[in-house]
Amino acid sequence: MPGAKNAFPGTRTKASIKWHASFDILTGLLVWFQLTPGKRHDSKCFPEITSLKGKLVIFDLGYWDYAVLHAIEKAEGFFLSRVKSNAVIKIKKVIQGLSKEAIGQSLLSLDLSRKKGNIIEVIIEKIHQGNTLNYRAIGFWNPVEKDYHWYITNLTAAAYLIYPLYRLRWQIELIFKACKNSLNANQITSCNANIIENLLLASIVAHLSTHTVFQIGREQLDDEQNLAISFQRIAKVAVVLARDFIMFLLHSSQEYFKILVNKIKLFANEIFDPNYNQRETSLARIHRLLLEGG
Repeated sequence: MPGAKNAFPGTRTKASIKWHASFDILTGLLVWFQLTPGKRHDSKCFPEITSLKGKLVIFDLGYWDYAVLHAIEKAEGFFLSRVKSNAVIKIKKVIQGLSKEAIGQSLLSLDLSRKKGNIIEVIIEKIHQGNTLNYRAIGFWNPVEKDYHWYITNLTAAAYLIYPLYRLRWQIELIFKACKNSLNANQITSCNANIIENLLLASIVAHLSTHTVFQIGREQLDDEQNLAISFQRIAKVAVVLARDFIMFLLHSSQEYFKILVNKIKLFANEIFDPNYNQRETSLARIHRLLLEGG
């Protein structure tokens, strides 16, 4: 059997394996995944572009690639990402927040210390592989870093919605965290490549089972509670109900299915953030902003 370092060579370690994944932010459902050696660059791993028609893809900087942005737009999809810190892109048009003198300048080279607090929106231009790319870049002041965070998108949504939309990406981080902490995705103690891959696949299957908890549990909640559903809490409930899942899978009978469904309903009040009335969730914020804007 091949050792881990041969099958999954890492960059800073001898061996590592990456789980690349695309999730539905609203439901937490895994819609695509790929397992690769840790050495494989993130930008080389992406869902089939044609499957993204009409969908919004929010991704982190590891997957930043001008060719990907262009391909998503050609496929009639939408993207939203932070702008990479070393990106060299010029301002083609100023929409708000800057004077016309900024046109033609490199976006990330501007001194914007006096603009803090204002939303800045421009159209940027980038020539990449013979294609002229023109996209919106929206800047939001970050009071901690005392600098602007820039976001690039082909969405036509109002500028003030872009940062709250990007914040939804944090839900993906929470799903990965839940898979590690509750579903043992980080509990791989073997050096055998087959065992490593199968243990991670088992965690992925366990994650897929949590969608049953989501689907049945959400039906017991009101609208505000649905906007506060926590994928971490769902994973914990799934662990508690693991035996009920196993019994249903082993017997596949209506009796065990009813037991599972009833227990999920019993735990429905455990799958959302109990502090949602005091602390607005990212999804609730988007919902509120859309209602106010409408």
